Order: sequence, then structure tokens, then C-alpha cells
Amino acid sequence: MIKQAASIISADNSDQDRKQVKRKFFDCVFIFGFFCALIPGPLPQLTSVASLLLLGCIMISFFDENFYLYLAIFIYLRYRLLLGDTPAFRIYSYLVVLRFLKDMPDMKFRIAYLPAIFVFALHSIIATGRFESIRIGLNVIVDCVLAYLVVMKILQEPKLFRKFIFAFILGGVASGIYGWTSTEFTKEINVSGAGAHKVSRNFGALSDANFAGLFYSLCLIFSLITGGIPKWLRYAFAALFAVMILQTASLSALLILSLLSMFLIILKYRTKSIFILSFAFFALVLAVCVILAVPQLRQIGAIQGLIIRITEKLSYIPRGRWDLLTTDRYAIWQAAGETLAAKSIWGKLVGGSVVTVMTIDTSTFYTACHNSYLQSILNFGIAGTILIYVPVFLVFVYRVLKHFSNSAGYENEDIQIMRLLCVFAFIVFGMTVDFFIDWPFMFLYFI
Repeated sequence: MIKQAASIISADNSDQDRKQVKRKFFDCVFIFGFFCALIPGPLPQLTSVASLLLLGCIMISFFDENFYLYLAIFIYLRYRLLLGDTPAFRIYSYLVVLRFLKDMPDMKFRIAYLPAIFVFALHSIIATGRFESIRIGLNVIVDCVLAYLVVMKILQEPKLFRKFIFAFILGGVASGIYGWTSTEFTKEINVSGAGAHKVSRNFGALSDANFAGLFYSLCLIFSLITGGIPKWLRYAFAALFAVMILQTASLSALLILSLLSMFLIILKYRTKSIFILSFAFFALVLAVCVILAVPQLRQIGAIQGLIIRITEKLSYIPRGRWDLLTTDRYAIWQAAGETLAAKSIWGKLVGGSVVTVMTIDTSTFYTACHNSYLQSILNFGIAGTILIYVPVFLVFVYRVLKHFSNSAGYENEDIQIMRLLCVFAFIVFGMTVDFFIDWPFMFLYFI
């Protein structure tokens, strides 16, 4: 009897050892793939080799949970990892479909977001398909659905979700490395209102400094609250992303970081948040005074760029130049409103314009809307906008109430807070930037 028990215990230990070895192997494969993804920044001539190696890591991980982590890397690098003219992400997307067919029996579909997917599908196939091509339209909706499927998978296991967030943070680091090793990802803008200065804006591997600022802000906050990350690494990540946010010279980034931080403090500290926020406000004022008073700090490139941009904006207020204060957004919003008003009743109801991050039909509107709500109405109409935003607003309110109904420190609180922060960022950031139907932003929506 004792020998049988001993043999069972020995077998269990052996099985656990095998699982740990297997887990470490796939984790090492993912880390190797991550370093492969860094190569095209400093060594663009090796892009195809790096992309091929990364795809090899993805294929090795196909039957493992780490397979889903690679989407977090592609959030930043989907246009940087190429095999000739073919993005490695496109091949990965086909593999996600195959993996979904394997996992489908265990998937828990989140019905609240299906109306939005339906609206996106109609627009991608009919509107984008008519303006560009049906192939491009299908790629758009497929990528959006893939983000939905991956979110469903990672939400099933708290450990997998935290690993995905860690991969998301590593992707942000990779984007920063791209920005530092290639001049392709730096842009200079003229700031005439502050004395004809030029400000350098580093947007990393992303296409826009404001987009980079949004994702870097999320990375900074996630690095501080995600369970399982060593304390020293948390602070290293936070310091790194703080520098990267400053280098974007994005006022939108600073605004969303401030709002996300305030919302985080309210969620985390509840009734104590009023005292913490008051202290943080005075600390911020003191820090600004010190920076302005010390020339050595004021002349740091990234800080100087922000000071120039803020000075420019403040100069427009007494002149009543709201168009310049909002970087022409005010004029664009007025034009978008006029375009909407000129539509027929059917056009107002169902939209039909193609004003997306990926492509713009200039015959319907001349530029990006810089407001996802206006963009949504032009593209999807009033009916489509309701189907997109009402579910996410209701889910968001429900989660907030559920969060505060639990006592502080409840199980997986960090995950629930991160999910709330993602949706909060989607709702708030959309007031000054448009991002439909690009899937990295829809990832924030679905999560």
C-alpha cells in the first residue's frame, strides 16, 4: 500500500517536472521570438530573416498557450516584420484562424460585442470593399475578429492574461527600440506659435505619436499593477515608458496618462483616492516649478519639446484661436458635422463613408476626423454607432459597479482594473483621435 502511494506521488512529481520543463521551453521560444522582432530596427537589411525566425517561433508554439502572446508584439510591429512585401502578421493571422478551430469547443463567446462586429463586417465588405477592394475589406474585418478571438482566449485564464499583458509591455519596449535605432520613426514639426521652433516627435514602431503615447501610457500603468512582475522590473519599465512618452511630445499622451492615472487611483484606493489625488496634484505642481526653475532640466530635449508645445497652445487662448489650440481639430469637427448634415436620412442612419485609419475616401471627407465618435457616425451611421458604443458603455458601467461592490484586494483585482483601464482609454482617447477599424484599438474595445 505504501509502495503504491509512493509510486503515485513519484509519478505526479514526474508529471509536474515535465510540465515545468515544457513551460520553460515555450517561454524561452517566445523570448527568442521577441528578440528576433527587435532586429529590423537597427538592422533593416535582416528584416526577412528576423521575420522568418519569428514565424518559426510562432509555429513551434502553435499548440501552446504562448501562441496567443505574439499578437501583443504585432500590436506594435505588424508593419515592421516583413517577408518581402508580405507582413509576418498576415501569416500569423491565418494560423490564429486554424488555432481557433481547434479551441472553438472551449471558447466562451462574448455576445455583447457581436453587434459591433456585425457593423464592422458590413462596412468592411460593402463600403471599404467598394472603395478599395474586397480583399482589403476582408482583411480589415478578419483582423478585427482575430483580436476578438484572442481576447476571448486570454480572458479564460488569469495567468495567461497576465502573460499577455507582459508581452504587451515588451512590445512597447520593442517599439521604443525601433524609435531609437531608426530615423524613420522620428518626425519634426514646426511650432510657429511658440517662436518658430521645431519639435522632434518619436513615435517608435507605430504610425503616429499620439497612438504611441496611448499605448506607452497603458504600458507604464500596466507595468506597475500587473501581478507577478518583480518590483525592480516594474520601476525600470515605468521609468522607460515615462521617457518614451515624453519623446512623443504628444499632449494627447500626457492627457490620457493623467486621466488613466486618476482613474487607476480611484479604482485602487477608493475612498482614500481624494487624499492621494490631492497630494499627487501638489507634487505635480512642485515638479513643474522645479523643471521651469532649473535650466539644465528645462533644456532636456524631450522636456523642452513639451514646454514649447504647451507654450504654443497657451498663446492661442487669449487670441480665441480654438482651431489652432486644438491643432485644427475644431475646424475638422465642424467640417465633419457639416458633412453629416448634408447626408440623406439613409446616409445619416447607416453611414457609408470610408474615413478610417487605414484608408480615406476623400470624395466623402478630406481628412481624418480626429474624433472616433464623429468618425463612427460618418462610417457606420447613427444606427451603427449605437450598436458599437451602447454595449461597451453598459459593460463598462457594469464592471465599475461590480468592482466597487467587492472589497479591496479581491481575487484577480489587477486584471479587472486593467480591463477597465483599457475600455476607459478607448472611450476617452476617442474624443480627440480616430481609430476605427484598426484592430489594435479594437483590442482595447473587446477586452
